[in-house]
Amino acid sequence: MPFDQKILIIRFSSIGDIILATSPLRTIRKKFPNAQIHFLTLDDFAPILEFHPDIDRLILLGKNKSIIDLWRFSDYIRKQNFTIIFDLHNSLRSNFITLRANTHIFQLKKPRWNRFILFQFHINQFSDDFSTMKMYHTFLGDIWQEGDEIPNTSLIVTNHEKKMAREFINYDDYLVIIPGAAWEQKQWSADKYNDLIKQLGKPVALLGGKKDKICFEIAKKESTVVNLAGKTSLRQALAILSNSSHVIGSDTGLTHAAEALNIPVTMILGPTSTQTGAGVHLKKSVHLEKNIWCRPCSQNGKRPCYRKTQICMESISVPEVLHSLIGK
Repeated sequence: MPFDQKILIIRFSSIGDIILATSPLRTIRKKFPNAQIHFLTLDDFAPILEFHPDIDRLILLGKNKSIIDLWRFSDYIRKQNFTIIFDLHNSLRSNFITLRANTHIFQLKKPRWNRFILFQFHINQFSDDFSTMKMYHTFLGDIWQEGDEIPNTSLIVTNHEKKMAREFINYDDYLVIIPGAAWEQKQWSADKYNDLIKQLGKPVALLGGKKDKICFEIAKKESTVVNLAGKTSLRQALAILSNSSHVIGSDTGLTHAAEALNIPVTMILGPTSTQTGAGVHLKKSVHLEKNIWCRPCSQNGKRPCYRKTQICMESISVPEVLHSLIGK
């Protein structure tokens, strides 16, 4: 079947935000079923979107491209003659790249002022139903209206990848814990994870990067876990998630990936919240958080806590996490 138009979607990073962008991607595909949809992202994160049925072509960009390289790339984008561009990033880079595009651009407007007021003065001007997925949809133009369906996120793992993952981890029924995060403030304590693992009654695999020291701290005290931190590619990590029965972890990209693979998640929230892009969306998932006046305190959780003890994380107990798994 011939394509009737070309559409470009832009979201460079990070893992979680790219995954959340698959929700508006589904909406765009439903509205334009015969379009050729291109998705522009950074090459480091491209494996996440492999095999996605709503993407006809992935366009990859290196992270550290020079201004000259970006100018040349913008010329390439111009020559593609896209019918519509959906810029779901709205960064200096995305603006520069689309500068010469001779087409209509629907561009995300980030709620910077609302977030500033929230972080600095703890005044919440966000709507009760705010989410990043809804925010993306708000800037898709007239193809989405308030009250319309917001599709779940989605990723694809092949049967072959699932089979290889089963051989890799050697368990049929297991849970995945993702204890790490880009910022330490978003991590539950290793001691609590160790206490949790002792009470789970199921094999546990730890996923993360080689820099996630907390994975090694947990594995050092609990020899029964399979520590895969730094040992998997992104595709392997997705396959391991897709075979698991439940995922527990921080507000980080791989927990969002689990939900996109329809795996229930228990997300432990501290300095971030739904207003910063955190939280879950599947009915069978849950996020645990405490209603403390000082949270959320930053967009990505990087601001150090002013307290000696980080109450927002420490006050979440092991029994609460265990309770979230009941019936799942």
